[in-house]
Amino acid sequence: MREGTTQRSGGRPEACLGTMDFVQSWDEWRGSLGEIVRAARDVDPSEAHTIEVVEDMIEFLSERVCPGSPEERIMRALWDQGDEEERKVLARMLLRLLD
Repeated sequence: MREGTTQRSGGRPEACLGTMDFVQSWDEWRGSLGEIVRAARDVDPSEAHTIEVVEDMIEFLSERVCPGSPEERIMRALWDQGDEEERKVLARMLLRLLD
């Protein structure tokens, strides 16, 4: 964890990155994530690998990035409430959305 950042009881740092520092809209956010998926497929085109990358990406965003739009808040809430199997389903659905 970055120096000067404390952990909250929910496991998230108190200070998080604002998505608007990186992207300006939901479509731009989806485009950026789509680029990550394409790069993952270049490394290993298997669906299992791609799903794993998407899960890691959602986990990172959920833990470190403040939701900047209603869509991002919904994504975080669904991810936080889901068990392992539900998170896999959410990752697959996001992957379809990005394709």
